[in-house]
Amino acid sequence: MSIRFIIGRAGAGKTRACLEAIRKELLARPYGPPLILLVPEQATFQIEYALAATPGLSGFIRARVLSFRRLAYRVLREVGGAARAHIGELGKRMVLRRLLEQRRSELRVLGRSSGRPGFADTLARTLGEMKTYCIGPDELARAAFDLREKGGAALLADKLEDLAKLCFDLEDYLAGRFTDPDDYLNLLADRLELSAEVRGTEVWVDGFSGFTPQEYRVLAALARTASRVNITLCADPAALSGRIDETSLFFPVRETYDRLLKMALQERIPLERPLILGGNTARFKSPAISHLEKYFFVRPAPPCLNRSEGVVLAAAANPKAEAEGVAREITALCRDRGYRYRDIVILLRDVDSYAGLISSIFADHGIPVFIDQKRPVMHHPMVELVRSALEAVTEDWAFDPVFRYLKTDLVPLSREEVDLLENYVLAHGIRGSRWTDGRPWEYRRELTLGEDPGLNGSESVELEKVNRIRHQATADLLEFCRSFMQAKNVREMSTALFNLLTGLKVPEQLESWSRQAEKEGRLEAAREHSLVWSGFTALLDQVVEALGDEVLEPGEYAAVIDAGLESLRLGLIPPGLDQVLVASLERSRNPEMRAAFVMGVNDGVLPARTFDQGIFSDLERERLKAAGLELAPGGRRKFFEEQYLVYIALTRSSERIYLSYPLADGEGRALMPSPIVARVKELLPDVEERVWPVEPNAALLDDLEFVTGPRRTLSYLASQMREFKAGRRIDPLWWDVYSWFAAGEMREHCKRVLSGLFHSNREDRLPPAVSMALYGRPLRASVSGLEKFRACPFAHFLSYGLKLKERAIFKLDAPDLGRFFHAALKLFGDRVREQGLDWGQLDREQCQEMAGEVVDLLAPRLSSEILLSTARRRYLTGKLRRTVQRAALVLAEHSRRSKFRPVGLELSFGPDGDLPAAVFTLADGSEMAVSGRIDRIEAAPSDEGVYLRVIDFKSGKVTVKLTDIYHGLKLQLLAYLDVALEHARTLTGGNGLPGAVLYFRIDDPLVNTDGPVPPGEEVEREILKKLRMTGLVLADPKAVRLMDAGLDGISDLIPVQIKADGSFAARSAVLTREQFALLRSYLRFQLASAGSEIIGGTVEIAPYRKGPHRSCQSCPFRPVCQFDLLVDGNVYRSIKDEDEGAIWSKLGRMCRKGWGQ
Repeated sequence: MSIRFIIGRAGAGKTRACLEAIRKELLARPYGPPLILLVPEQATFQIEYALAATPGLSGFIRARVLSFRRLAYRVLREVGGAARAHIGELGKRMVLRRLLEQRRSELRVLGRSSGRPGFADTLARTLGEMKTYCIGPDELARAAFDLREKGGAALLADKLEDLAKLCFDLEDYLAGRFTDPDDYLNLLADRLELSAEVRGTEVWVDGFSGFTPQEYRVLAALARTASRVNITLCADPAALSGRIDETSLFFPVRETYDRLLKMALQERIPLERPLILGGNTARFKSPAISHLEKYFFVRPAPPCLNRSEGVVLAAAANPKAEAEGVAREITALCRDRGYRYRDIVILLRDVDSYAGLISSIFADHGIPVFIDQKRPVMHHPMVELVRSALEAVTEDWAFDPVFRYLKTDLVPLSREEVDLLENYVLAHGIRGSRWTDGRPWEYRRELTLGEDPGLNGSESVELEKVNRIRHQATADLLEFCRSFMQAKNVREMSTALFNLLTGLKVPEQLESWSRQAEKEGRLEAAREHSLVWSGFTALLDQVVEALGDEVLEPGEYAAVIDAGLESLRLGLIPPGLDQVLVASLERSRNPEMRAAFVMGVNDGVLPARTFDQGIFSDLERERLKAAGLELAPGGRRKFFEEQYLVYIALTRSSERIYLSYPLADGEGRALMPSPIVARVKELLPDVEERVWPVEPNAALLDDLEFVTGPRRTLSYLASQMREFKAGRRIDPLWWDVYSWFAAGEMREHCKRVLSGLFHSNREDRLPPAVSMALYGRPLRASVSGLEKFRACPFAHFLSYGLKLKERAIFKLDAPDLGRFFHAALKLFGDRVREQGLDWGQLDREQCQEMAGEVVDLLAPRLSSEILLSTARRRYLTGKLRRTVQRAALVLAEHSRRSKFRPVGLELSFGPDGDLPAAVFTLADGSEMAVSGRIDRIEAAPSDEGVYLRVIDFKSGKVTVKLTDIYHGLKLQLLAYLDVALEHARTLTGGNGLPGAVLYFRIDDPLVNTDGPVPPGEEVEREILKKLRMTGLVLADPKAVRLMDAGLDGISDLIPVQIKADGSFAARSAVLTREQFALLRSYLRFQLASAGSEIIGGTVEIAPYRKGPHRSCQSCPFRPVCQFDLLVDGNVYRSIKDEDEGAIWSKLGRMCRKGWGQ
């Protein structure tokens, strides 16, 4: 038994020496005793591959490439000691959570943090650290006692006592039941000498910069058992003798060396002469890299006298541009310099921040890549199935978890069936018992005033289909819900969850996905599908082992499973042999790399400045060390150790190293380069510096560098063609690239991509046959539809031609309330008429009583009883009562002060309506029938005839401007007045005269006051002013007096002000009889013109802009039309508020010319 050190700086050939010694033995004696090579866990695959690739060695059975943990598993399996089930990290955390809860009142320090999110994880890491450093509860209690005796560290003593109690409790819980994996190395050290497999073998230990106390114990046992233990140390041999400062690069290695010497002395293990590797380092073929390795941490240091070939500093705008630049460089190395992907490594201080970018960008460039990190599984469909199923049954079958469950593709439903079910559930607000009570679902009308007419044929078929899909969707989930909610303990809950997945045949589906992914060459995905099931079942086993007989609430159990899934990681091996490796600097131990890319070389990132301190601060760790309890290094020591990671980064490759850094993060915040960059420039004055642009830029980078994988190159080609189209010069290279794509297999894909350059986002006119098929003849239209056409023809085409509409959502929005108020006032008016009452005679009590009756009657009929669905909405019902009452009071006030009386409420015109449709002859000789519904028509007799006014109810504030009428944006009121006047004799028996077109605002406004609350009468007057109708009134004093008999000055009923001389003030919204006649004539022209354009196939994307308002703002079809001002041809039709006099002049001229005839 002996120990031999193999010492040398990075690149000196230490790993090569170990491998060569093993290769020599394997070739000389293939069947001799075992040869053990101990390396960090993350390096086992690469080292084993390097051995297997030895020329002349077709295979081997002697060599074992193992990590410490794997060695423990093999030895304990041989000699015993691993028979008990082990408790995983999740199981340990769950146990610790329970122990914390039980001990909370007794814990002086940790009890205050026990409920903090993530604290159990921090505690588990701390206790694991204690095990790693061979500190048990007795040592903790003894150290706490000593600290109290000395005084001055009461808080630390309290922490140690708390930890000692929890450590005792944890050991007591595990005793006789489970093995803690953190104890494996201690068990290995105790039982290693019993192993026949290890006895007499030769061992090599490579790739470690330091060891934990547990590992030192294993090394001592190995040295006593094996014939020889070879230990490599990455250090300058001179640093292993004499004094050395803790800030020195090799100080951690020196500490390791000293401790190994001490261990050998204590165990009386002989030390062989060390193998010193030095001189010209074997690895580095680049003098510049060799210079960095030798002098980077030496001050002062001479500059490199050779050319700085092989070292590149690269800046990029952001991490995405940086990853693009790395991908282009890798492509160039493999294409132009003969590199293989496996010769290249990407080193990162923080893999998580770059992993997603690298995966997607390298796929675009066609570069195979393996990211060496354990993968989280939260994104996997099976994990989503588990989480959503638990959420569904613990959160009253809420919409989100139920449909997350159904959309995993693990439930026996097609996507189309899930979409149909989702549409129904969204429209009807299904949740809770509506899923579970077994009663068939029914259709609910949006609002019905009379008897429900029942379902038509297609609705019956669809409803039957929805109920069938619902049964298929929920059968397994309902069974799971029943058994899960009846479960008596965690074991039964876990059984119910397991049965859900097996009932859905999840293992079989995962196997099918794995096979499919393997067929398609997606080997990592195939492996992930295979591992996720075993990972989940192992998780369930841990939960049952740790908490099997515990009683948890369903929500608590769901939280435990969710935490376990979040911590579940899959360790994958590289699925191919020729891949770019992406690794963390802390985990990188890869031999024989020709090129290394160190990304994210930014200030504060490499070297890192912040570290997780855990339960103990740096000062407390120092005090514990002084008290004889050594723990892992604290933040201060870790900062010095960051130097060693920088050293690793600079020395991983033999030929080329790229140090790159983004100048801003993904959100545009500025970043500074690391001091490493300045130091490299100091040592290598002529180092190559590059800027990696986002797009081809000849001033920064040769365009040939952007010719990489076909997919990404096509993207670059598109950007260059865009430059050419804009009139800018491009490199002739891109025409060669274009020719390659045009003549190759990707020509169709290229054609599609480049066609976007000439896309103007314009819509051609519909062919007559298509127009006829969509709209039919005669054209049936509504005034609101024709207004929409004038706002944007394409929006009209989608809505009225293709009949697209948004999905119905179970919620109360403005249109719902508008329909409700219309129905309520119609019903209110009907009751007034049926009871023989006069609007003008209604008092407040009558309005309040009738409003309550009307709202109570309509509330259950609105949108699937939405007003009865929640307490908040039931409260809203009370507000609706007050609003309807207020509208009735205002209408009653109008009736008291005016001679106008209703002659039509919710009066429809069109097929099967109260009045016939308004018919127009279109340009091609066909007809257009316009239908609609008029909220309220009122009439007042006069000597000349009967004045008619049309009132439209609105829940918001609306005004009428002549500009809007002129451009066809607001034609509804005038169209309704035109219909009323056309049928005046039917409605009133007399000759109809235009009286007014008005908007009536339905609201119950508040009155603001700075002083005391005013008297009730004054409040009512202010409310009446706030609810003054807006619109256009006939400029005839007689007609105005019929609307407001007591008018003197400003009316609080209509938009009119009378001056002292009896004339109308300028602020009055009045029109002469001639102007009304002109607008009626113009209205007919506008409607007929719009109808002619519709049947003529006009569907252009032409939204309007009027001041701050744009027709696109509330349009639901923006994802369809993709209107974008940056796209050629997409411009708003600008509408300006013109002077009314100018508009009247235009209308007069148009009228005289016969409206464009």
